[in-house]
Amino acid sequence: MAKMKLFGTSVLALSLMAGCSVRSDFTALSSKNVNLASIKVDRSQSKGKVYGEDCAHIIVLIPTKGNVTLDEAIDRALESKQANLLLDAKVEKFGFYIPYIYGKTCWTVEGDAYDTYK
Repeated sequence: MAKMKLFGTSVLALSLMAGCSVRSDFTALSSKNVNLASIKVDRSQSKGKVYGEDCAHIIVLIPTKGNVTLDEAIDRALESKQANLLLDAKVEKFGFYIPYIYGKTCWTVEGDAYDTYK
């Protein structure tokens, strides 16, 4: 009987600490206005790899931020290089929560930055 209680407690503890993650790939991604008809992307004009994230922590039961959005993560990535388009972008959302202790949820974006206005 003691082994069954230990097993049940272990399964419950592991399930409470489980996290969730979703990943997607995009050919082109932007949160800015981009005229798709006039885009001429030359790979030599890349501004390099960029990374952006929007995260919130949950401490005990109190979130440190309101909504976590993909739009904010994209904006942070684009603004880091003054760009308006990401090519070969990878988007990931992950999170976990340990009840009454700590949790975290994030949107992350990375890709090659381009400025199509030039």
